[in-house]
Amino acid sequence: MLRQTFPKIQFSSVYRSKAAEVETQPDFLNAVAKIGTDLRPQEVKAVLDVIEHSLQKNPPYRFGPRTIDLDVLLYDDLILQTETLTIPHPRMHERRFVLEPLVELMDPVKPLPGGNTSFRELLRGASAEPIHKTNVIL
Repeated sequence: MLRQTFPKIQFSSVYRSKAAEVETQPDFLNAVAKIGTDLRPQEVKAVLDVIEHSLQKNPPYRFGPRTIDLDVLLYDDLILQTETLTIPHPRMHERRFVLEPLVELMDPVKPLPGGNTSFRELLRGASAEPIHKTNVIL
């Protein structure tokens, strides 16, 4: 579905990690995608929301198991905060399962928008949660 809307999409490797907030659930699979688009950030989020709905994302509780979870992490160097969208994603800098695949697709010495800390440095400082690269190909 993502490829239909964003034909030039690039995916990171897929990583397996323990659930971050509620640990008594199956492991999660995580990846990051890089897209080129003329859509505005809110329009990208709307596309992702439609895909989540069509794939029946319906966790039984907050941070619970779900079929899919699509977030806008970054949008160029934009800093944005609205009622429905915050860019950069507010917790991405803490999460190894986000940063590890993210640095595969971008310049790791580039700083997080609005800051001076590079993505490589953020990754070094991220939680020590174990994540494992899988053989899954997107």
